[in-house]
Amino acid sequence: MHVIRTIQTFQGHPVPDRVHAPRGPFPAELFRQEPINYEYEQAFGEDGENFPMGATVQNNFEPPKWYRCYDCHERVKEDELDLHECDL
Repeated sequence: MHVIRTIQTFQGHPVPDRVHAPRGPFPAELFRQEPINYEYEQAFGEDGENFPMGATVQNNFEPPKWYRCYDCHERVKEDELDLHECDL
């Protein structure tokens, strides 16, 4: 047979008088939030290339690697490196 007992309890810490976000002993700089950038730039630049439909890591999709020419600063895909000729 279960016995139900009433135990007198007490509040172990003071109850806050206003709502606040607990921060602990950390400086305020840790909790500073950067402003949201609404001017989104795609991960792929000038030509607007994007991932093909269904491209995921699970199906071993690897995006094309881009390189920048040291002489003319033009962006070149990895498979087009041999065909690149600088216009200098």
